[in-house]
Order: sequence, then C-alpha cells, then structure tokens
Amino acid sequence: MQADLTRLVGTGRLQFDEFDRLCDVVWSTQDKSVLDHIRAQYLSYRPPAPMQQQPPLPNTPVPMAQPDAHLAMPVENQPVVSTMGEIKRVGQWTVPEKSRFKLNGSTLKLDLRQAQAAAPVCTFEINATMSVVEIIVPPGVYVENRLRDTLSTVSVETTQPHPNAPRVVLTGVVRGCTVKVITRQAPETNTLWNKLFGG
Repeated sequence: MQADLTRLVGTGRLQFDEFDRLCDVVWSTQDKSVLDHIRAQYLSYRPPAPMQQQPPLPNTPVPMAQPDAHLAMPVENQPVVSTMGEIKRVGQWTVPEKSRFKLNGSTLKLDLRQAQAAAPVCTFEINATMSVVEIIVPPGVYVENRLRDTLSTVSVETTQPHPNAPRVVLTGVVRGCTVKVITRQAPETNTLWNKLFGG
C-alpha cells in the first residue's frame, strides 16, 4: 500500500504531509477496516468515462508514454518533493520566479548555465534534511544566501555580479546537509545568460 501512496505523491495527487500521516497509520494499525478505508479513499480505481478521441490542443502537454492519459498540470508554487531520490534541472529550462523544494535524504542539482530566468530575482526555497544541494551558476550571477542551517556545510562561490544578470536568492532551512553553489562558464549556446553578458 505504501508503494501505491508513493506513486500518488509522484503524480501530484497526494501532498507530502498527508503521505507521511497515512504511512504512519498504515505501519501502526492492526485494524483492517482502517486500511480498507485508506484504500477506498485514496487508491480506489475509477474507470475513466468514455471520451471521444480528440487531438490535443496545441499548448496542452501530452505524456509520451501514454498519449491518451490525463496529465495533471502542476499547481503553481507547489513544492517539488523527494525522499531518498534525486531532483535534477540541467540544460535549457526556465527558472521560475519562485521554486520550492522539500528534500529528505535526497540530491538536488540545479544547473543554471543554459537556463532562462523568468524574473530578475529567482528564489529557491529549500527545506532539506540530510541532503546534498548543488547549484551551478554562470559567471556574473549573484547568489544571496538566506538559508538557516543546522549541522550543515554551506559554500557559496560566485564571481563579481553583472549589472544585468538575474539574481538568485536561497531561502529555507537545511539540517545535516551539504549546500554548494559554484560558478562555471556557460557552454556556448544562445541563452539569455549569454545574451546578457554579450555572448
């Protein structure tokens, strides 16, 4: 049952706090009716209503593996959650104005060198326990550390800020973590970072 609940978290249909509460109940109860109630409320299968086959709208994402499946759009400002896993954002991607991450024994890698900034200030709210966080920024991007850390190692290595470069702000709480911000030259591509720096 825990594996099924984990899949619900992965698809965004169950919040992490509710997942923790349900797992505590699953592992502590001896009452089959409690388990049946959880199974009926969260894991019951409802066959999809028959639908007419329609082509997807131009801006609607379509899952590659199951093109007829419904794709739940992520809720804005909802945290990305990982327990003993890895979250990686590399290559060309858009950095939102605010991103939230909840990590437990996980690895978070954010490579901003080829990314597009959605705002002049991008905030990463990181709440992590026993995790590793690595953020790679191109030269000229200023990173402001507002993290509250306990038994953690936090290292922020940046270069002189460029006046037109986006700024990155780190907030949240880290416990028993390693947080490392490093500066690396951006690969030669046509990105916003390169345009800002005259590339």
